[in-house]
Amino acid sequence: MPEKNTKFDTRLDQRNHKRKKNNILNILIGIVILLIIIVTVNLVTGDDEKESATTNTKTEQEENTENESKEQEKDKESEEVVGNSTGSTDSTSSSEETTSETEENESTETEENEGGTVTTEPSDETNVDSVVIDSGWQPVGTEQSGNHVSSYDNSSVDWDEKVKALAYAANLDTSNMYVKFIGNGGSPQKSIGTVTSKDGSEIYRISLEWIDGEGWKPTKKEILKTLE
Repeated sequence: MPEKNTKFDTRLDQRNHKRKKNNILNILIGIVILLIIIVTVNLVTGDDEKESATTNTKTEQEENTENESKEQEKDKESEEVVGNSTGSTDSTSSSEETTSETEENESTETEENEGGTVTTEPSDETNVDSVVIDSGWQPVGTEQSGNHVSSYDNSSVDWDEKVKALAYAANLDTSNMYVKFIGNGGSPQKSIGTVTSKDGSEIYRISLEWIDGEGWKPTKKEILKTLE
């Protein structure tokens, strides 16, 4: 009996020993598996974070690029607007200049005749309808000789020659003309006179210039609206 009990105890100890080993082994395996799981989770999580960070970086770069593109487009649009505005302003100025030149050309009339060119243009003076200059006007001749002295005595030869020159520029016969005024034209050898037709329908203010040896020559005829 004692021998059987001893053998039984020995077997029992062996079983317990094996069981302990198995438990320890199972625990170690469990620890290893747990470690593997932890490492795997860390790796996956790290990759996700890296991927997320990369994605965020790419998104920020794309947004920055898109914003820069939008700003560049806005700058281009602004430049185009400024350019168009400037072009429009230049075009308007050019158009205004052209219109002004056209109006001036339309208001200024030029006529060719046998004697020369007759130019008619408007005046800034309120009582002057238009100004006429005829390049074909010639001195009316003179009976005077020697040093010329302008005279405003209505009984003098010089006065009569002034009246003749005024009638010539006004295209009126002296018998159908009233001389309203003759005076100094700004210098000793220049005169100015105002004449009307007898019916009052034509009123002229005419500038004269003395040409030595040739007499008085009309230089400008102003067509008046009313008698001053």
